[in-house]
Formats: sequence, structure tokens, C-alpha cells
Amino acid sequence: MELELPYPPTVNHIWRRYRNRTVLSEAGREYRSAVRVALAAQNAQMIPGSVAVAIDAHPPDRRRRDLDNTLKCLLDALQHGGVYSDDSQIDDLRIRRRERIKGGRVRVTVTPFINPEPELKPPAADSPSRPRSCLKCSKTFDSTGPGNRICTSCNRKNARVQISEAELQGERGQKRQSGELIPSFRSEDRS
Repeated sequence: MELELPYPPTVNHIWRRYRNRTVLSEAGREYRSAVRVALAAQNAQMIPGSVAVAIDAHPPDRRRRDLDNTLKCLLDALQHGGVYSDDSQIDDLRIRRRERIKGGRVRVTVTPFINPEPELKPPAADSPSRPRSCLKCSKTFDSTGPGNRICTSCNRKNARVQISEAELQGERGQKRQSGELIPSFRSEDRS
């Protein structure tokens, strides 16, 4: 369903405080009413289930505007106008700034949402090992998962290295290979 609607006020102008309550401002009420009239004139029907909303925003003038500030008022007005029952139904939302039109306009396309992309699934717990390069010696080994990035022989070398916490703090930022400092990374070479 394609709709042409008036340009919405920004989120900064649709809410007001009145007697310790937040209420819809006059600009917000007028916009909702204008959208209701436009939707009735265009015979808009309610779409059940998940929806995709694409918006082409044609601003009314050359002032700088944040596109995201126009979304709340527009999406709420579409909900109150009966295009969908709740804006939580929106699973795909796109907005583009287009050329200026005197008075401003938004062209809205609302369609049932069909997800073309399969959901990303985490690797199975019983997934087979895969070859990776060891982060210490660069040799290829069969890794059991993304947390296993050091080969068995380098793990054994790590277990034999005895270093106190004070020594460890003193050598932070220095690179080692097989337990030995790499000369180009010694702290005195970097200064």
C-alpha cells in the first residue's frame, strides 16, 4: 500500500507538559487528524502481522533536519489511522531524504514483511574442528572453536613459563615468541 501524507512535525514538537502530565501537543493532534483524513481518502486498509515500512521524506524547506526525529510522529499517526494495530509490528523500517517539495510530503509504502534472509544460527556444539593459524607460532592446527587460537605445543610452552604478576605487568605491550622477547618490540626500542 502506497500513501502520500503531509510532512510530520518533529518529535521535539509533538509532546507538551500540562499539569504534571505529558500530553500530545496541538501540532501532534493536528497531524494525527490530517493523516486520518488522508488515509480515509486513500482507502488505506489495516495490515495484520509483521510489516515493512519504506518512507521517502520530501522536506518543506532547506533547513537542516534529522530524519529520525520525524519517524515517531509519522509511525504513531499511521497506527492511530489504522494502517497497523501497533507500531511494534514494524520489522523493517527504511527512510530516505528526497528532494524538497513546497509544504513537504512523505511517501510511505507499507507492505507485509517477508524476511528474505535466513536467521544467523550459532555453530552447533558438536561442529567439527577447523584449521586455524596459531596466534603464537603461525602454524596451522585443528582448532575446536573460536576460543581455541593457540596450538597444543604453544599451550604446553605457556604452561612451563613461570612468571610473577609483577614481571607480567612490567612486560605488558612487549611481544614474545616461544617465550623469548622479540627484539623489535622491546620497550627501549619503541621510545
